[in-house]
Amino acid sequence: MKNPSFNTLKFFRHYFEIPARFPLQWGVVRETSPQGDELRLAVLLKGTDRYIDVAMRRFFQTIDTPIIKRQTAPAQRTSLPDAYQYLAETGWRVVKPKSFIRDIYFTALFSEDLITTRLL
Repeated sequence: MKNPSFNTLKFFRHYFEIPARFPLQWGVVRETSPQGDELRLAVLLKGTDRYIDVAMRRFFQTIDTPIIKRQTAPAQRTSLPDAYQYLAETGWRVVKPKSFIRDIYFTALFSEDLITTRLL
């Protein structure tokens, strides 16, 4: 993918090779474990219990076990000056810098920019 626009669902479709028959939408995951609750940014595969945990770069599914519970909710994305807000109808809210997705995925894809960028 040449010069990807990281902050799009199209990027995730391409990166994870998701067929067009699976609609995507932004979402928020609430993960509950003995360590507590955490809200995470996700890309939901509509009509399934599967989602991509954006920060972890992998698929998960909703689950409810004695050890861990993962719930998802569709979210509306709103652009703020330096960040995106993802707000679900449940009230779950995740705010991430506009560079969040690029920071995670840039070094996972080859591009000419990768050759000239300092990688830490």
